[in-house]
This record gives sequence, structure tokens and C-alpha cells, in this order.
Amino acid sequence: MALREIHRFMLTLPEPFNFPLTVAKPAGWHWSTPREVFEDGILWSGMYVRDIPVGLKLSADGPGVTVALYGESPLEENLLRLLKSQVWSALGGDEDLPGFYRFARDDPILAAVTGHLYGMRIGMARDLFGDVILAILLQMAPMSRSNRMMDALLEHYGKKITFDGRDVILWPRAEEIARVDPAELRKTTKIGYRAERLVQAAQYLAAHPLLQDELPSLTEDEAVRRLTDIPGVGPYSAGIILGTFPIDVWSVVIFSELFLGKTPEHPREAIDEVVSVLTGRWGTWRWFAFVYVVHDLQFLKETHHLSRVT
Repeated sequence: MALREIHRFMLTLPEPFNFPLTVAKPAGWHWSTPREVFEDGILWSGMYVRDIPVGLKLSADGPGVTVALYGESPLEENLLRLLKSQVWSALGGDEDLPGFYRFARDDPILAAVTGHLYGMRIGMARDLFGDVILAILLQMAPMSRSNRMMDALLEHYGKKITFDGRDVILWPRAEEIARVDPAELRKTTKIGYRAERLVQAAQYLAAHPLLQDELPSLTEDEAVRRLTDIPGVGPYSAGIILGTFPIDVWSVVIFSELFLGKTPEHPREAIDEVVSVLTGRWGTWRWFAFVYVVHDLQFLKETHHLSRVT
């Protein structure tokens, strides 16, 4: 799908704000889609606005972010306002980063990572079906295998948009995958048993199109319950989607070594203790702490024993 520039606007983010760290995080997390491009301080990405695919070219000068918008035709004013709100949220515009930094001063490790990654907002564009795809493809597979499955899925079923001389592939829509035969999905993408689970998840979300908009108004327990109703989504995946404290058998070792001072002999059995202790210690800042630590492990391993970090 070839798109043309249809609008341009600027957003001024609250300081501190580091654009490269926010949209191209050190651990490799994407901003909106795994098939976006970040080069020389410019991000070519895209998202959906009420299921309309649009291309985005973002660049920054200090706290000011210039956004060039690409589409097939101009957006109606209400959709343009919605898009600006989505981009603002995806850049972390509403986050209380100064509040987190004040909290982090009392913890030597958090103080170190916030100083090293100063201005990195959590951000990230939210696409519920994209999050569900990630959750399902990351299950029971090494990262290299998950990446191959993700690439194959995006190549065969993603929405390719071309603008400003760049190709970006957006997540497929749930309604589209809901109509795919699981056997065909398994054959074309080589994702194995996950094909059935992904189609079931797509069918569920296609039948509950308002779920993503409803999540912010729910309590955490209610939101987890609603998300775990989706086939293939468990409590850990729900934690990633909601931004709580998603600890698994890999990350529990890291957080235990850093903050409890011990390497668990049985990582799976240690999850509840680590989550309980650190949730009690960090409270509502636990997601900020999780993201900052995960993205600065290479820095932390220089001064701390981290048996899972190479």
C-alpha cells in the first residue's frame, strides 16, 4: 500500500525526554511494530487509527517531536485528533518520569539505571492483537525462533505500507486472522501448534472489538481476568500488556540476584517471592523499574553478578 504525506504536526514532550531511547530501546523492543525502521535519529513506523493504516515519520529536536503523517487520503478531524493522542501516549507524554526519578534516588540500582538511561520514556504504541501475537509466539521458544516466526507472520499476513522511500509492516488485524484456516497459517508461517491458538485469539478479539478501549477503565484484577479470557494469554502475558510486573523463569533470576542478593535454585518456584517482595518495595513504580532494569542489563552486569546475562 503506497501512502502519501497528508499532514504534519509537532508534539512537545515533557522533559526529561530522550527520543532515541524512547523509540529505539536498548534491549530491542519495538515502538509500534517489529518491522519499523530507525536510522540516524529518525523513526519510520506506523499504526492504525480506527483500523485505517497510516505511516509515521518521527524526528526530534530536544523535547519537540515532528510527526509527518502518511495515508491514502486525508483523515477526518476527529481521526486526526485521535491519532495525535495515540502518538502522544506512545511517546510516554503522560508519564510522571520526574516522579519515578525521585523515587529511584533511594535505590542504588534504580538510581544507576535512571541516570544511565536518563529521559527514556516507557511509551510504546498499544495494539492489543499485536501484543497477543507476541505473547503467543514467545511461548516455549528461544528468542531466535520467536523472531523467525514473527517475521514469517508479518511477511504473509501483515499490512505493508510504503512511504518516504521506506517499507513498514504493521500487525495484521484480528478480523483477518480470525478468517484464516489454522492449517494454512501453520503451513505458511511455520508456527506449529501456535497457529490454532492464534486463530482462536483472533476470533475472540474480533468478537470483542472494544476490549482494548475498555482496559484502562478496569481495575488491575479485572483487566487481568479479561485478558486471560483470550486464548493463549496467561497472567505473565497479561502483565506485559498491562504494564505491571511480568516476571518469568528468566527474569526472576536477574531480579533476585540484583535486589534480593541470591540466585534462586528453582527459578519457577521463586517467582511469587520475588514479585511479592519487589511489588511491596516499588508499588505503582514496579513497571517503570522493570523496564529500566531490563533495558540496562549490559550496563548493570559491569558492576553486578548476573548469571543469565552474557
